[in-house]
Amino acid sequence: MRRMEPWVIAVGLLALSPLDVGATEPPRIVVSKARALSFTRQDAVVGRAEEVRMGMTMQQDFYITAPFMEPEPIDVSTEMFQAQVFTPLEVKGPLVTKAKLAYGDVVDVMKDPQGRQKRQVTVVHQKTYVGEARAGRVEVTDANGQPVPPEEAELVRKDLDGLGAEDPIAAAFPRGPVKVGAKLDGVARAFEKLLQKGNPASVKFRKTRVQLQEIHEDPRGLVGLFLVSTTMELAPDEQNPMTTTIAYQGTMHVLGEGTELTAFNLQGPVVYTPIPAMKAKGMQVKGKGDSVLFFSVQPVKKP
Repeated sequence: MRRMEPWVIAVGLLALSPLDVGATEPPRIVVSKARALSFTRQDAVVGRAEEVRMGMTMQQDFYITAPFMEPEPIDVSTEMFQAQVFTPLEVKGPLVTKAKLAYGDVVDVMKDPQGRQKRQVTVVHQKTYVGEARAGRVEVTDANGQPVPPEEAELVRKDLDGLGAEDPIAAAFPRGPVKVGAKLDGVARAFEKLLQKGNPASVKFRKTRVQLQEIHEDPRGLVGLFLVSTTMELAPDEQNPMTTTIAYQGTMHVLGEGTELTAFNLQGPVVYTPIPAMKAKGMQVKGKGDSVLFFSVQPVKKP
């Protein structure tokens, strides 16, 4: 994996619903007979463009009850999705030190209980930038090398945070062959830190597990399919006297050649738990919810 945006989780009393992200026919899965896979290091390649798609979805149907209040529904929905093309411009061994980032759709869609939608695009939507790692900082310009507004530069800088540095997930993989069934604690810690990055202190990811389930054959080489689980917890505050917990489970694909994270998809139920003081007063949360985190990267086909 060359880089990936931090996952900023903002659930609170919002609900997220599935996105229409332009579904494509899933590739045919070919399971390899190999029982172990080596994850190697490769130098980055100038001009090798990759299309990155990522987002978070959540579906919820809850209502809060208590003797001291009218029943309150939690049925607002939000969609978050981002697409971009990342192209290395300058490299140093495995490190990308300068890159072009061309954004596609970068949208949030709010939906109220009546189904009315409000679509909002960010300031980087459909724009192209260049970032370069210099003296521990990422300098950002537009595609022509001209300065950009601070708000845009800050968003791009977050997306290019890995410029000039080794990918922490790739670095966490062991040097030797990994056998099917092996649990990779170091990779789990690196993945947990990636999910945690950019989130406020009230959001915590914990109990992250990563285990090689099987090996797939892919046109790019052998790919490890990992079982992944992690628990996200959002602490209560004055506005929301409940703990929000999502126990995610799913899979992660890592290309052996180059140790590149090519996809993950995590899904889990949403659980609201009133704080003890509110529970003692009779507060209850009834209903159900579901959340998904997804990420994929594919090489851009040459025209």
